[in-house]
Amino acid sequence: MAWWSGPRRRRSARTQARSRALVALLAAFLAPAVQAQSAGPITAMDLERLRFNPAATDSLLVDTGHVLPEGSYRLMLMAGYERGILLLRGSDGVDRSIIDYRVAGWLAGAWSPVERLELSARLPIIIAQGGSGAESLVGVTAPTSFGLGTPELGARYALLRREDGAPVFLGLGLDIGLPGGTASAFGRQNGWAGFQFAPRVAVGREVGPLSLGASAGVRIRSMEVEPGRNFGSELEQGLVVATRGEGLRAEIALEAAESLVAPDVALELLGGLRLPVGHGFEAFALAGHGFTDIPGTPSFRVAAGIAWAPPHAPPAREDACKEGRSHTPEQCPELDDDGDSVANAQDRCPLEAGAVDNGGCPDGDSDGDGVVDRQDRCASEPGLPRYQGCPAPDADGDGIPDDEDACPQEAGVGTNRGCPVQQEKPTEAPPAEPPPEQAPPPEQAALPTDHHVLFPVGESSLQEEEKRQLDAIADYLKAHPELSVRVEGHTDSTGPEELNRTLSQQRADMVREYLIQRGIEGSRMVAKGYGSSRPVTGNSTPEEQRANRRVEFVTESAGEAPRR
Repeated sequence: MAWWSGPRRRRSARTQARSRALVALLAAFLAPAVQAQSAGPITAMDLERLRFNPAATDSLLVDTGHVLPEGSYRLMLMAGYERGILLLRGSDGVDRSIIDYRVAGWLAGAWSPVERLELSARLPIIIAQGGSGAESLVGVTAPTSFGLGTPELGARYALLRREDGAPVFLGLGLDIGLPGGTASAFGRQNGWAGFQFAPRVAVGREVGPLSLGASAGVRIRSMEVEPGRNFGSELEQGLVVATRGEGLRAEIALEAAESLVAPDVALELLGGLRLPVGHGFEAFALAGHGFTDIPGTPSFRVAAGIAWAPPHAPPAREDACKEGRSHTPEQCPELDDDGDSVANAQDRCPLEAGAVDNGGCPDGDSDGDGVVDRQDRCASEPGLPRYQGCPAPDADGDGIPDDEDACPQEAGVGTNRGCPVQQEKPTEAPPAEPPPEQAPPPEQAALPTDHHVLFPVGESSLQEEEKRQLDAIADYLKAHPELSVRVEGHTDSTGPEELNRTLSQQRADMVREYLIQRGIEGSRMVAKGYGSSRPVTGNSTPEEQRANRRVEFVTESAGEAPRR
């Protein structure tokens, strides 16, 4: 045993030395590789970033605030392919495409149970996915190739609607992500049991053949600490421009998500086409390109699907334009809410009565002369209606307008029709005794021609009572053949002045023709219409306006002043 012991001990020592050398060699060779491949553990997160609108009222991709009509619904089935979804960089500086591709499908639908409210549901299915490099990283497990994404329930409520006369669609939305996604397939968040909450506001409007829309909101979810970056809650925005119409429609959208837990912004540009194929079915396709390498943002994606939205007759709505019902001028463009004879659609001031010639808005009168500014040729200087708001011309400055002044170039007095009074120089004579006091002359009796012929509003026809008065005037003129008559027609101040002047002339002509029929020679009478320029009283009450709707007579004979 002693002999064997020595050689046995010598062989054992040589074997141990060889083993230690081999271990040292392997360690020197493997240590750098193990260090480079260490990336730290990675936890589950929801990588799906495609946001779409199941109702697709205006856009496939972005909420525009326009909800489905009450009682209608839309169901859809979509499948898509994505590339470059999840990259992970090891400590050696090499990127591993943990999920290089994904084939996914979606079942989704939207329904409006009551007016202004829309409910929706989305179920994403991860059909197949794969990548490379996960097995080379310490603490990283390759994702499973099949699973479910995060199911979502959503609701949208329309605050403003274009069909109600609002300038835009405006809506509030809320999506809730539910537990059920497959964590090992990166179909759900690891924390909060997979729940997510996404409130948002959306606005939209039609502009010619296009629909414009925008949405903004926040996706609230658990924060997952990942190698190199954190992943969690994000601000989400979307912009879309889409065509309108019954046939082929197109759209382009920009979707962005700004992380609230890391300095990251995910950005993707998408386009879509949709085409009705009959019986309520619609085929559609999407394509997009991502501009960042944030987890879940693919380098590109394509998707296609089919949707079914059966034609739906909207429930009968109460007619807001019926008499006595509340409405806005925009809802009832054919009505005249302010009663100014201008329909709401053409009225620039639909809730304030105004003039037809001023687009339904009230007229201004800067100088307060009763002539509105748009008809006043001297808007900053008070004047008279018959001179289009300008002061009456008075060449001789005697205070009597030229058209009433018998001596317009020579100052005179009103009692002499604007002419100066000629006084004879008295001859010297002995003072005469004062004449005896005389009784004042009796008041002059009213003549038939003092009567004013009155007319109804807007008419020039004679009433029976007025015809009897004109018969008496005809008898009087027959008895006084030396008299000539000026028949003057007048109106109240309501209505445009041009119309009033025409109406006053028609009234004067009607009276003149009647007197001719009663035997008065036409050469003795002149008819002249003055519109509303010579009121006999004010125009603020119906009684005053009635008194101004008249024809009056001015008679004169040779050597006598005219008498009204």
